[in-house]
Amino acid sequence: MGALIGYGTNTLAVEMLFRPFAPKYFGKWRLPFTPGLIPKEQGRIAESLGGLIEKELFSPEVITEALNTPETKQAISAWLDQFFETAFASDKTPRELLIQTFGEGEYIQRRQDLSAFLCSFCVEKATKAKLGESLARQLSHRLDGILPFLPSGSFEDVYVKTLGKLIDRELEKSLPDIVQKYVYTEAGTFLGTPVSVTLKKHEQKLPQLKSSLMGFIYAVIVGALPQLLGSGEIRRLVVNRINSLEPRALNSLLKGLMKKELAAIEWLGALLGGILGAVTWFAGRVF
Repeated sequence: MGALIGYGTNTLAVEMLFRPFAPKYFGKWRLPFTPGLIPKEQGRIAESLGGLIEKELFSPEVITEALNTPETKQAISAWLDQFFETAFASDKTPRELLIQTFGEGEYIQRRQDLSAFLCSFCVEKATKAKLGESLARQLSHRLDGILPFLPSGSFEDVYVKTLGKLIDRELEKSLPDIVQKYVYTEAGTFLGTPVSVTLKKHEQKLPQLKSSLMGFIYAVIVGALPQLLGSGEIRRLVVNRINSLEPRALNSLLKGLMKKELAAIEWLGALLGGILGAVTWFAGRVF
């Protein structure tokens, strides 16, 4: 009898964690322990699980460690091998693949954006590096002795700086057009050549290219992890998903996760009840 009572009380306690799903009323008074503890605390459970998953399972350190395992590296290497194998058999050009991926309008816009970025980048680097002054000084040294009337000493510095500014000004005007023409010419040739033809030309460099691509993939992923995972988006996704579940669905999910543990609690109640019942019976017989 004690075992039966212990099993029954623990089973009832477990069920009261999950049921009822909604508050019950007697007239205008809400009955105690309704709804069950888990449906009642669904929002708090969602917040706790969201924070736990974001901090312990999807932190940048955990993801980085997972990416550096031999199994992950082997999987990425196998994916790259499959990629190159498919590319070798492809007769499509990079232009066709990009248009297929992004659409023609988006492809044209991205190409124009890339051209504008490269132009701006080259002009900025040339200006910061004082390319004009460097070219002017090299020109002055090469002409030294050929044209004896060129200034020297402190006058040479003034001459070099003045000429350098003129070169920088001219580069600022003409460099964008030069870069743009180069980008469209060289990129046009590359984009119009079938991928298989380009790869076969550089087949000997494929191992180095594969290694570089793996390094690039890791650098991009690891570099983006703090921003992606530190934004709290994972926690929000988990919280919103759990809060969107119906109480019945949440209870089924939690019961499925803790099925063995909940059953153990019920049988532990039977065991303890049986022991207490046996002790009570024995004490009654002895005393």
